[in-house]
Parts: sequence; C-alpha cells; structure tokens
Amino acid sequence: MNGPVGFFSKREQTPIESRDYGRTYLVLSGLLFLGTMWAVVDEVMTRRPWKEYQSEYYELSLRRWRERYAEAISNFDSSAYKDLETQEKDARAGLHSPEYLSAAAEIQNIDNELLDANRDFTFAKSRSDEAYYFWKKSIHEGNEDLGWKEKVLRFEKQMKEFNVRVENLESKKAMLSAIVNRYSQAVKAIRSKIKDLRAPIEKDSTKILQVKSASILIRQVIMNNFDRSNFGTPKGRVDRCQTCHAGWNDEVMEGEDIPTQFRKHPLPELLDLHNPENFGCTPCHQGQGPALTKGSAHGDEDKYWEWPLLRGNEVYASCNKCHSNEHHVKYAQPLNRAKTILVESGCFGCHEIKGYLDIPKIGPELNQLPAKTRPDWLFRWVRNPKDYNPHTRMPNFRLSDDEAEAVTAYLWNVGQQNSYRPMQGFGKGGAVERGRFIVDAVGCKGCHVIGDDTRMREARGLGYDAAPELTRVGSKVDPEWLFEWLKNPRHYRPSTRMPNLRLTDQEARDAVAFLMSLRDVRRFEEKNLNLGSQELIKRGGKLIREYGCHGCHTIQGMEKEGRVSVALSNIGRKRVDELDFGDTQIPKTWDAWIFNKVKDARVFATDRIFSKMPVFAFGDSEVVLLRTLLRSFTKEEPNPVYQKPFDSRQQAMEAGRRLTLHYNCINCHQIEDTGGYVVATLKDEGMAPPLLRPEGAKVQEQWLHEFLKNPTAVRPWLEIRMPTFSLTEGEIDTVMKYFLALHDRELELRDYKAFQPQPAYVSAGKKLFDDFQCLSCHYTGTIPEGKKSADLAPDLTLTRGRLKPEWILDWIADPEAIQPGTRMPTYFPDMQSPDSVIFAGNAREQIRALRDYVLTLGK
Repeated sequence: MNGPVGFFSKREQTPIESRDYGRTYLVLSGLLFLGTMWAVVDEVMTRRPWKEYQSEYYELSLRRWRERYAEAISNFDSSAYKDLETQEKDARAGLHSPEYLSAAAEIQNIDNELLDANRDFTFAKSRSDEAYYFWKKSIHEGNEDLGWKEKVLRFEKQMKEFNVRVENLESKKAMLSAIVNRYSQAVKAIRSKIKDLRAPIEKDSTKILQVKSASILIRQVIMNNFDRSNFGTPKGRVDRCQTCHAGWNDEVMEGEDIPTQFRKHPLPELLDLHNPENFGCTPCHQGQGPALTKGSAHGDEDKYWEWPLLRGNEVYASCNKCHSNEHHVKYAQPLNRAKTILVESGCFGCHEIKGYLDIPKIGPELNQLPAKTRPDWLFRWVRNPKDYNPHTRMPNFRLSDDEAEAVTAYLWNVGQQNSYRPMQGFGKGGAVERGRFIVDAVGCKGCHVIGDDTRMREARGLGYDAAPELTRVGSKVDPEWLFEWLKNPRHYRPSTRMPNLRLTDQEARDAVAFLMSLRDVRRFEEKNLNLGSQELIKRGGKLIREYGCHGCHTIQGMEKEGRVSVALSNIGRKRVDELDFGDTQIPKTWDAWIFNKVKDARVFATDRIFSKMPVFAFGDSEVVLLRTLLRSFTKEEPNPVYQKPFDSRQQAMEAGRRLTLHYNCINCHQIEDTGGYVVATLKDEGMAPPLLRPEGAKVQEQWLHEFLKNPTAVRPWLEIRMPTFSLTEGEIDTVMKYFLALHDRELELRDYKAFQPQPAYVSAGKKLFDDFQCLSCHYTGTIPEGKKSADLAPDLTLTRGRLKPEWILDWIADPEAIQPGTRMPTYFPDMQSPDSVIFAGNAREQIRALRDYVLTLGK
C-alpha cells in the first residue's frame, strides 16, 4: 500500500524506540524559531512606533539646534569679543599693579590685627562680665565690694579702647577693600559681558550635546491619586503622552513646518501652572494615557474608550474640572466666553447647573406691564420675540396664536392687579435732536444698540445684545412710563439692573422725544385679544408654568415654582445611547446631538416626543462655545491636591466677577483681561471710561465706597457718565473686595489723612512738577489752553482724597507697567532721572517729591 496511509501503516509496525523524530523536530524547531523571530520583530518594530517617533524627533531637534548654533556663530560679534578680551587683559593687569598688591597685602595685615583686637575685646568683655556679676552679688548681699566695681570700670575702659582700635582698623580695611574691589569688579564686569556675548552659542552647544546623548525610552508620568473610582477610592493615572510628544517644551520646535506631534506647546505660560512632568497631559487633553500607539492613545481606534482626545478649543472643557467655581479662568478665554453666554442667556433658569444655583434672574419683572406697554405689542412679543428684536436674548417658544393670547391675558391680568401707574404730563416737551445727542453721549449705547449702529454688538463678538435693542422702542413703551424709567428705574422695578444716569428733567424729556421717534413702521394684522377671559387667563398661567417663564422672570403667584427641565451637571458624560435623535439623520454622536439641540432645540421633536425648550437662535460659533462648556459639566473632580484652592481671595474675586457681569460693568470698563467694549462707540479712546484692573491698588477704600454709592466726576469733561447703580452696602463691599483681591489684598480701614507730605520734598516736587509741565495735560479746575478733551488727564486736586500714596509712587515710576498703552509719559525710564541736580539725580527721591507735592494740590 503506497501513500500516506501506507507510510503510517508501516510506521505503526515499527517499535517506538526505533522511530526517527529528527525531521519532525527540525520542522517544529524551525517553525518555533520563525514564530519567535516574528514576535520579536512585531514587538520591536510594529508595536513600538514611538521609537520611530522619538528617533525622528531627536533628528529634527538636533538639526534645528545645529541651525540655531550656526546662526549664533554667524551673529557673533567677534570685534566686540576681541575688544572685551583686550579690556579683560588690561583689567587683569591691574590685579598685579602696585596699588592693588599693596592694598591686598595691607588688608591681610589688618585682618591679623583685627583678629588680635577682637580677641582682646572679647577677653576684656568676659572679665568685665565676671567683675560685674561679683559686684552686683556683693550689693545684693548687703556688703558692696568696691574692688569689683573698680575692676568693672577698668575693664569697660579697656573695652572702649579695644573697640576704637577695631573701628579704626575696619575703617582702614573698608578704604583698602574699595581699592581692591575696584580692580576685581572691573574684571568681573568684563567677564560678565563676555559671558553674555557667548551665551547664545553656549546655550545652543549645550542643547546639541543633550539631544545627542538623549535615550529612546518611554516617558511616563504617574499620578497616584488624581482620579477616584466609582466607589470613591483614590485611583492612579498613568500618562505616557510625552513619549511621542517629546517637543512640548523644546523652544526650537515651533513653526508650521514642524510635525504636530513634535511641536512646542502653544501656551507655555499654562505649563508653568500645570507642569506636564508632574501633571501629565490627559487631565487637560484627555485620551488614553497608558497607550503607546496613536490610534489608541487618542481614543480614535478604541470605540469603547469614553474620553477621546479633545481637539482645538474643546480642550478648554477640561479647565472646569478644577475651576468650575470660577467664571473667569486665566488663559481660557473660549471657556470664559461660553460661561458669559450661559449666564446672559439664563440657561440656569430652567436647568440645574452646578455653580449657577444662586444667580439672579436675568429677565425683567412682569408684574406691572400695563404701565409700560400695550397688550397688542405684548402678544406679538410672546408669540415671536425675534420678530421685534432679532438680537434679543429672549428665546422663541414658538407658541401658537392661541397660546400667545393666553399668556398675554395672564400677564395683563397680573399687571392690572398692581397699583403702579406713571404720573402723566411729565414726559412731553422734549426735542428729538437734543435727545439723540444725549443718548449717544451719556452712555446708553454701552448696553443698548440702536438701528445700524452695531459697533457695540460687534465689539462684544456675540450675536445677541446685553440689553434690549431700542430701534423700535417707540412702538413698545408708554412715553410717561419711559420718562419715569429714565429718571429713576428702580421706582418701577426695585431689582432692575438699569442704572440711573442722573438726567435732569429736560434731558429726560429730550431722551424720551428721541426714543419715542424710533417706531416700528410695519403694519400688523389686528388681533382682538380676549384679555378678560378667566379660562384664557388660567390657561396662560398653566403655559407659563410648563414652559418655565418664571425661571427668568419674576411673576406674581409663581415665586415658589422650581426649574422645569433636566439638570445639566453631568451632561458631559451623557452616553450616546441615552440621547434621542428623533427621526433625524443627524450623525449619532454626542457632539452632533449637542450642537443641533442648542442650535435648534426642537430639531429632535416628533409627533410623540414634544419639546418645550425654546429656540435661542445662537450663531454657530456661540453654539460651539456652549458645547465646549456643556462638555465640561461632569461629576468628575480630581483630588483636591491637584486643584487650585478656592480660598477667600478666590471667593472674593468670583463674587466680584459675577456682580460686575450682572450689572454689565464690563461693557464700559475693562477689568482683568476682558471688557471695555464701549470704546468702539467713541470717537477717541481718550474719552473712554477708565480701566479698573489697577483699582484695588490705586484708590483709597473710603473714596471707592463713596464713589460707588454716589458717583462724582473725576474727569468732568467726559460726556459719558458713570451711572448710579443704587448698589446695596453688601454689593459695594463685594466690588471693593474684588478689586483688592486682584492685587492680593484684603479690605482694611486706613487713615490716609494721617499721611503728611514732607516740606523738603514738596518744594523739590513743585520744581519737578513745573519742569515736567504736568499741567499741560492734567486738569486742576480749568482745562489747559489748546488741549483736546481726549488728551486731558484726571483732576489732580482730587488726588489727596482719592489715590493711595504708595500707588502714586509706582505710577510715576512706570505708568506703562500698570496701564499698557497709557498716554502718561515715563519720566524715569529704568529709574534714571532726567534731572541730575535735585536730590543728586536720585530717581526714587524725585518720585517721592513729585508724589508729596501732588498730594498738596487742592488741600
């Protein structure tokens, strides 16, 4: 029998001990060897791409450092180097001069003499202490020993003699040391210049050696207790991102020609606060930290990884893990803008959001509408606010005509129950053109937009306005109500954010005349509203409760109603399978669902799924910002050791930020690194309200308190006015603590009147004041001749009661450091004075003299 069957049949008849397994072992060994080699190659080459990344990075880094080294060599000033070498040689020759050698030798002799003199003084003092003890002891025992007293006197005399000798020797040594130091310091100064000249070359050379000697290895950061498990126990985090992203701190790895994975971090100032060598990368960027391949590390290939890499501005969502209590996070402007949009849009009125539970309602009180407007306008507004004002913050609930009529009936009925009615006959007699000027000048446009003047809206960079647009206000409000509103907004609504601009009666009438001329010229179909129907009123109340209007507005009878929608405190961890996409073809991702939901809240509604969330009509860029913020809303919270402490200073700053945002202070003033938008509406920046960043270090606490309570003119020539906000004592305290906390200071009561300028400094300061021609810009009761208002500086007669004495010194020394771009000149650059006579040219003394003189003005 032939073939395999015959082979095995014949083999079966062969005894086991006689069978040959050599070829079988050979084949199996070969397979084992090939499999082992394949496993090694696969592990070393295929599964370790990070090695290639690091090799490529080191080659690129080495090449760029060599280019910088070559550039440093070519830029090296050899002529200056030779001059310095010659100067150093001459300076070193001075170390062998007779004067230097003699002084050095004399110092050595004096040191020996000082050693003896100090020893003699010490011995005399010891003997004096001994004699003094026994003398005092004899007195206490009732038998004074005059011998010990004589010894005390003798030893004290010796101590004085030895002390005089020591002082003479030290004085002589000081004079000789000045000679020696003159020679040695000359050498050191030149060596320092040579070192500075060669610094770029030395630095680049050192970097080249470091890159050459760098090893290819896994770079790993372990944070043992950064996270917590589902059971609340500390959990370690492993982060290996720097294995591939090796150039995050390499200054030569900048530029578009550098591969993304090797580039230097674009915000190095952030790394000073979050050092990746201790903090890792995934706490901010997410991704799968332990992974060593791009797809797994970024989370793109692992569909079950819940925290894929954040890209672009989405990275700022991570800031909220540690900074959820802060409205303004430094270097996180996209997140800050998103928080502003959330607050100004009133999202917290319907949704419970951690950190936004105690914010005042953003909408006006709706209990007195009959005194303000007409029912037909209210009906059209409720039905579609965007039709009247496309840029309003009020969203569109897409109510039917019947629903809008019911809501109107309820609100009108509430208003009829209130007694407020404006006084008649006071709002007439104004001039439209004068009113136009007043509205343009006094600051109304810091919050309100009128017609085509969209400069304020563009400066804010948002698609909605901070306050109602006034383009058609004449068709909305009653003129008598408007007059009282302009004169005293809190008379109509005590909780209003609208300030009092302290208009005279005639100014208010003129403003009314202008604003009432701004009318809606469109024609609308007449609608017979059944405002007295109790059934309609009842239905309107039900609709208001269902849609949560009370979340933004105070409405009589609904003070105890709660939020009507879901909490958003963990929306960032919402799984896709928990989201309902309705009948849409929108991609099934978290990003797509959130974007479309915020863009058009009703997009996922079906005939069985009814959506009550209104449509806000945000622009795409605003939707993206809000999506970033929503991504940050999670219940994750790193271990406190990794968080910035929310101490009393941070709490004061946060309270101040929220209050100044609530009253729209940042529309006119720049505080920190945001705000000051009203400057876009002014012809000259010099006519803008002041920057408030320095305020805590700048103004006296008592003055600031009185100013916030009752504003007075610091620059009386300005047309724009600081309004009266009628702040409570608590709100004033919040603002003051905020400004002080920005400078790491606390509120304290100081008696600034106790500071008295010194006469000698005052007289010198007056001469400097006149020489520097300070009155050519500063107002002291009269405007300097030929000076434009925009170029004028604050009234110096207010200085004594307004500014802190120590701040004035800092301001005169370097105004640009306190307020970049200021028109105040720097008279003492690098603390060098242009006047070499007064106080022998001492800049610090001259600055003090100027300060002391200014504090006498207006006294």
